[in-house]
Amino acid sequence: MSRAPTDRGIRRGRQLADLHVFRYVPGTSFVHRTWAGTKILVIAILSTGVILWPTWRAAGLAGALVLTAFLAARLPGGIAPRIPRWIWIFFVIGFVLALASGGKPDASLGGLKVGLAGVEVWARFLVLGFEVLALAGLVSWTTPLADLAPALGRLGAPVRKLRVPVDEVVGAIALGIRCLPLLLDEFRVLNAARRTRRPEPLTTLKDKADALEDTLFTALASSLRRSRELAEAIEARGGVPSPVAETHPFTRLDLTVLALCTAAVVGMALLR
Repeated sequence: MSRAPTDRGIRRGRQLADLHVFRYVPGTSFVHRTWAGTKILVIAILSTGVILWPTWRAAGLAGALVLTAFLAARLPGGIAPRIPRWIWIFFVIGFVLALASGGKPDASLGGLKVGLAGVEVWARFLVLGFEVLALAGLVSWTTPLADLAPALGRLGAPVRKLRVPVDEVVGAIALGIRCLPLLLDEFRVLNAARRTRRPEPLTTLKDKADALEDTLFTALASSLRRSRELAEAIEARGGVPSPVAETHPFTRLDLTVLALCTAAVVGMALLR
């Protein structure tokens, strides 16, 4: 006889399925050893390439690079996030709308001609979007959060001569990156508290929308309170501190990674 899952097992399954985007996974691969600034530049270069030339060839080149980096990083299988159900619903809605838009080439379904041009565009942009998100997730899993702020400060050094407040911008970005996991944990706590007060399942769409609205407004109020407390603490300590100076050297590995990424973007332009 099969045993019904306990509450502890259900909670454990949900925890294993959480979205661990900002959790660093230690490793010794070349992806881990690459400078954080190089990874930021790779995201910027590849994103620019797929935006300028959003073709299937561009998707293939970008996908090959991302897949190679994932295989080389040797990340554990449990790091893969669980896609929420509501995102799948949006995918289905997008597919239906794309199918309704029509356009050549046409396909015959039981004597009914259906245009597939919209579906092709929908699928292409969906693949490109997944590749960019996968690349961003790879950077977050292979880069400590403490390395991002110094890398951004070093990349922004050339614009300091234009009197751009680089240190202030980098400090704000660093605070945002460090506080985002705290906000996610706060949202999980609020959602768990709501389920405790109302253990019965939500069946209607209106009940689910009301519950989501309550959770979002509560999380917003809690975030504003935390941000005010954080601002007062920073002000009491003399303001936003300057980012730590970057000490990571720019090696041949970084040059090779940037050269491969640039070559892929050039290939996107030539094969469009």
